[in-house]
Amino acid sequence: MDSGFRIHRNTGLCDLGSGPSTCESDIRLTRPTRGVRIELEHQGETLVFETEEPITINGVLDRLGIPSSTVLTVHEDAIVPHTSIIQKDLRLELVVVSSGG
Repeated sequence: MDSGFRIHRNTGLCDLGSGPSTCESDIRLTRPTRGVRIELEHQGETLVFETEEPITINGVLDRLGIPSSTVLTVHEDAIVPHTSIIQKDLRLELVVVSSGG
């Protein structure tokens, strides 16, 4: 019975991997991931926070140990809610708010 397969020439593909490698390759099946970089201007210094996934401003403040009730978050001259989700690199300014009486 004829299977329909024909070998027309020896391409050497069957020999791949049978001998030692002649060059190094770094082959990956996934795209490299790059995290999110957030710069925060706070009380005269720049804090840098990096994460691999999107995060809320509240999440950033919590991880940096800054109580969210003590600062306003400003991006491009506009106050943004602490529930805003950060998905890409950006720079924020933290303005300390005073309270008491």
